[in-house]
Amino acid sequence: MTKEVYGNMGIILRVDLTTGSVTREDASKYNEKWLGGRCLAHYLLFNEVDVAKTDPLSPANKVYIGTGALGATTFPSSGRTHACYLSPMNYSGWGDSNCGGHFGPALKRCGYDMLVISGKAKKPVCLYIEDDEVRLESAADVWGKGTIDTQAELIEKYGEPTKLLCIGQAGENLVRYANVRTETTNSMGRCGMGAVFGSKNLKAVVAKGSKPVKLFKPKEFYKVTKQLRDELMDPKFGKVHSASYDLMSKWGTPGITNLIGTTGMVPIRNWQRCGIDPKFDRLVRSWSKDHGTRREACFACPVHCHAAYAVKDGKYPTRGGGPEYETTTALGHKCDITDDKVVLKLNTMCNDYGLDTVETGAMFSTLMELMERKLINKSFLDDIDMQFGNGDACVAMMPKIVFRKGCGDNLANGPYRVAKALGEKALQSVYHQKGMCATGVETRSTIGSMLQFAVSPRGSHHLNGLPTAEWVNIPPVAVKVSGFKEGGDVRSYHPEAKARLVQYYENMFFLSDSLGICKFNFGHLGYWHDKVEDLDHMYDLICQSIYYASGIKYTTEELFEIFERSNQIERATIVMRGIRREDDQPNWKCLNKECPGEHPVGPIPLPPIDGVKYNKILDAYYKQRGWDMDGIPETKHLKKLGLDFVAKKMNKALSA
Repeated sequence: MTKEVYGNMGIILRVDLTTGSVTREDASKYNEKWLGGRCLAHYLLFNEVDVAKTDPLSPANKVYIGTGALGATTFPSSGRTHACYLSPMNYSGWGDSNCGGHFGPALKRCGYDMLVISGKAKKPVCLYIEDDEVRLESAADVWGKGTIDTQAELIEKYGEPTKLLCIGQAGENLVRYANVRTETTNSMGRCGMGAVFGSKNLKAVVAKGSKPVKLFKPKEFYKVTKQLRDELMDPKFGKVHSASYDLMSKWGTPGITNLIGTTGMVPIRNWQRCGIDPKFDRLVRSWSKDHGTRREACFACPVHCHAAYAVKDGKYPTRGGGPEYETTTALGHKCDITDDKVVLKLNTMCNDYGLDTVETGAMFSTLMELMERKLINKSFLDDIDMQFGNGDACVAMMPKIVFRKGCGDNLANGPYRVAKALGEKALQSVYHQKGMCATGVETRSTIGSMLQFAVSPRGSHHLNGLPTAEWVNIPPVAVKVSGFKEGGDVRSYHPEAKARLVQYYENMFFLSDSLGICKFNFGHLGYWHDKVEDLDHMYDLICQSIYYASGIKYTTEELFEIFERSNQIERATIVMRGIRREDDQPNWKCLNKECPGEHPVGPIPLPPIDGVKYNKILDAYYKQRGWDMDGIPETKHLKKLGLDFVAKKMNKALSA
């Protein structure tokens, strides 16, 4: 490195599992243009991997794990870690995963902004990183164990300051929706990162760092980050902002279920119904009152949205961390299971096995609907009676999937692939985009949300850019970011309004993923959304924080230029893997079925998505992004953004 580095650590650590080689690269040359975290990972992945052809479960796939310029500092909720790779779960092949906790700060304090993992070890290994010491060690003692025992044993071995990412048996057995776990409450859950780890014989990455993060202007940084912390917790800052803190700090994400359900957004019974149903009340707050043992927080976070629980009686006594809204809806609402004790048991099992709770719940609820429609029977499921509401069947089915026993070997491929093999009628029961099932969002409820889910590069996922101003219903902010009052109308099909709204929030969500901070507190929930001035205020404080941390000055507009470039890399990659306009369409249920349910906002039942009107929005979105009408980035637009290298590689792949 030729100059002093602030905020970031200035080094990319590269580990080749095949050869065992360890190399270090100057990261400072990327900081200004690519920021760090998700944005930098996109740039490196696109340039270093044959993204058009690489099999996600082959040694040629690489995993990029990044921190960010604000990670491991006093900036509130600066404990996020982002990973980028090619995904074995969705058919688009794009993999992004993100988690909270403490691993990101630990990796950064080892001295690294990015960890790049390539190749495949001959036998199961753990990657151990302690400051400048980096080595591969045998994982024989923990291979075959769940994430709870794995973490406990590795922390016992390496000492209490140890933080780690690890897989359970699901990742070892290449279940396509296996995740990577850290601590008791955090997962890199979507896109099958656990299977990628397993394909590389990588059981865990251990980080134990002691290096300080040098700040460009420490006193000023501490002052502005304290202001941010205080304002996040301020009960008088604004009605929506302060209610977000109150709900999240007391109840975590399940506590906002009925808020989300006001437009019909909460899915029920495999997306056959939606909205607010009192029969699920125990999955909203009662489970926490009756079984919660404490609130937990990620690194430097004042919100404490996580929980620990212990169920001491009943058929399934259990203990663990969480659950999140996505888990309670996936394993509860979508499966029509109302018993909180059963849902908590399933959550503990998923966490220990290392399974994505969202896709696992979707697998169960899809099977339940296929049984209901008589497209499969119990013999297809090894005589397990997967009926709606049958939590016992879910408990019995999960280990079969994890260990690929009997029917579980097929179900390990996920709902989309299982149903596709059964035929078009079965595929109608899968609520997916690009082969990955939706999170806890009924996309017929809000038109901007439908567009965001459909164009998401990794499949149905709200954290790619769910438009907060729309679904939380903040019309003035929607007008600011879209330019039209229709942007805040959940039922509007105004093409330009919805296109601009979604583009804005997609780009905005790069902010947190690239800085190492939590998007729940900075864009995804109601924080900083009471009025336009609050959002501008948030950006001002973040830009100040970046400067005081790193010495690099950005305007909000300059940051969004980085995010726009990163989005183009995502799209170019999935286009090179075959994604086109037809893959950005709503799924069959969205286009063909109405959705009944009780909710105070919007029509009852929710009507199907109007395909003609939707495609006018899609036209406007493509135009806004600089893509042609098949969803392919236009060369002249890529060059205008300084992405000549993207245009060259994409055009070469498309002409091959």
